[in-house]
Amino acid sequence: MPVAERGVLDLSEWDVARDGPIALNGQWEFYWDQLLAPDAFKSDIAPPQPSGFMNLPGTWKDQELEGKALPGQGQATFRLRLLPGPENLQLALRLISIHAAYRLWANGKLVAQSGELGRSSATETPHRSLVLARVASQGKPIDLVLQVSNHAFRRGGLLYPVLLGLPDQLELIHSRIWSWGMFFVGSLLIMIVYHLVLYFLKRKESSTLYFSLDCLLLICYYVTSDPSDWLINLFIPNMNSGILQKISVISYPVMSSVVYRFYRSLYPVDFLRFIQNLCDLRNIAFVLIVLTQSNIVIYTALYWLALSTVLLNCYFLVMLIICVRRGRDGASFLLLGYLSFSAATLSEIYGHIISFFEGSILLFGFLAFVLFQALAMAQRFANAFTAVENLSADLRTEMDERTRLEREIVNVSEEERRRLSHDLHDGLCQQLVGTRVRCAALTRRQIAEHDVEAEVAAIASLLTDSVGQAYDLSRGLWPVELDPGQVEASLAELARRVSRASGIVIQFCGNLPCSPCRNEHLVQLYRIAQEAVANAVKHAKPSRITISLGCGPDRQLTLAVRDNGIGHRTAARTSGGLGLRMMAYRARTIGASLSIDDAEDGGTRVVCSLACPADKTSEDADG
Repeated sequence: MPVAERGVLDLSEWDVARDGPIALNGQWEFYWDQLLAPDAFKSDIAPPQPSGFMNLPGTWKDQELEGKALPGQGQATFRLRLLPGPENLQLALRLISIHAAYRLWANGKLVAQSGELGRSSATETPHRSLVLARVASQGKPIDLVLQVSNHAFRRGGLLYPVLLGLPDQLELIHSRIWSWGMFFVGSLLIMIVYHLVLYFLKRKESSTLYFSLDCLLLICYYVTSDPSDWLINLFIPNMNSGILQKISVISYPVMSSVVYRFYRSLYPVDFLRFIQNLCDLRNIAFVLIVLTQSNIVIYTALYWLALSTVLLNCYFLVMLIICVRRGRDGASFLLLGYLSFSAATLSEIYGHIISFFEGSILLFGFLAFVLFQALAMAQRFANAFTAVENLSADLRTEMDERTRLEREIVNVSEEERRRLSHDLHDGLCQQLVGTRVRCAALTRRQIAEHDVEAEVAAIASLLTDSVGQAYDLSRGLWPVELDPGQVEASLAELARRVSRASGIVIQFCGNLPCSPCRNEHLVQLYRIAQEAVANAVKHAKPSRITISLGCGPDRQLTLAVRDNGIGHRTAARTSGGLGLRMMAYRARTIGASLSIDDAEDGGTRVVCSLACPADKTSEDADG
């Protein structure tokens, strides 16, 4: 690419249509402290002599002139003579972010202007803008004269190169920058909404809030800064450049405080609060300067802020390396992201303070930074989900083991009830029967004393009642019929016994196609029926109770106890409730479903359903 030498740029070998736009870099004639119009160069008698030649893009600050370094503020004129090819083309010049006001002439015609030139801050109106100036090439030299005044910024000159090309080419560059910018902003907006939703769902996880604020500040900084061609103007046309400048310079330091809080919310042990406080004090002081001081003071403070940012970047990188070495979740992604972010911001600092560059990697650095932050958050969430899954698996194992132990306890309890029932039946009941028989024999003898005969008869009656109660107690603990497959007989006996004791009509209806039924949970179904009948007799005030046990074609073993009493909701207002909990516990232990509700035509209906596996049943010889 050709480069200007001593104020002349030869473009005769450069085909703009074929080779694309060209940056007008190199040596421009430099006229210090003069705002010369094109007419001044038409004089053949005493044309102005340049103060020297200056490489653009560049700044006149600290340039040597007559043995003295020039200040950053002042005014100057730049001149460049273009030698284009013989083609007759309509060209355009692209000028962006020239500090702080300028006018551009091409062959004596004013083609671009931004702000109002002046020789002091009182007479100058600075304005940073993007301009596409049209220039006609008719195969003749093009004389460019650029007047620049700077009394508002720390350094005067051109930070970005002036581009020459076809209008469509330069428009395409502008459109491409804004397209990438909108892609970046749209991606960040999605990140903001997503992580804000996460924060409102879980307020304790403050890292999602800081990540959202970080993305928002990145948007504010990028859309109001030079690398995006001030994308904000696409949505808010003609926005005041001074406001854009303040938003841009405030967003970046505030972002460092938010980023620190983001890292500290993830790794509170590693990132110190003391450094956070120092960072906050620095940023508060800078924001106050931006809001209250002139541009000269602001950009001087920005210089020192940039130097302190280099130290802060080093601290971030060191701490993230420590977090990686300590195996913190997501620290590797955050380190890679901050390396990208540091490279982008340091290149901007280098370009604005030390040297100049033609391109910016800020967008790609920001994209990498946000992407790696999102990956770090995703890794932390994934690890949290994995931990929850492992914990759930352990809890499920514990619950299975607890269920198994509960079944063992219930089985042991039933076995103990069976033993006590047999002991009562075979021991105490037999002794009481024997005593009753002897008393009955005594009553048949003639006893001289009439009172003794009456006492013996009374004792015989009491023994008869005691035998009945002992048998009832034995059957309640473990019905003698409750052997494998004989649950129907036990339920029928339960109906007869309770009906006889309570005076309530109780009927049993059984419909088990498999005989005998070998389901291992029949004992628990009997206990549930026993408790349901007892509750109905005690609370429902029924005149009829029906017990049914059946097995349908879907191999669902279903126990139903129904009464015609006052109903479940009415009875539930009475004291008690232990029996219902016991039924629910037994049903849960055997994996059955239990429902207790009011029947449609009155009364209460208790239904317990249990899946009956095929290998737990026995069929007849014919299959």
